[in-house]
Amino acid sequence: MPVTYQILPRHNLVYVRYSGAMMVEDSLKAFDTYARDPGARPGQRHLVDLSRITDMERDFARIMQLQATKGAELAMRETETLMVYFANTPLSLRAAALAKNGWSVSQGVIAVVFEREDAVMSALGLPCETIDDMLQTDLRKID
Repeated sequence: MPVTYQILPRHNLVYVRYSGAMMVEDSLKAFDTYARDPGARPGQRHLVDLSRITDMERDFARIMQLQATKGAELAMRETETLMVYFANTPLSLRAAALAKNGWSVSQGVIAVVFEREDAVMSALGLPCETIDDMLQTDLRKID
């Protein structure tokens, strides 16, 4: 599947990785799976990694439908959601801008876009410089 997610409870973070063609149907399925995941919690921050996309769906009506579906789910929670997009190519920056502009504060979502991984980690308050470092740190057990 070109979109996967991983809940990192120690960081109160959901890491979402897109690769290949970014399609609305895949996003809807992944978000639905996340919404039903026992590890999903209100207030979890979301890091959406768009650095590996090679194409994106251009049916803008469907893209707005996706945002509305996700927004309805997140708006039902009583806390704001920070949505951080990592986009480092012209295509991923277009996708991130489209996604970011699809959110509103009234939905309880604060969306930001960063082009550098170290800026992403800093915005999330994580002591890592890269996403891979974050994932490796999360795998280590802290005694």
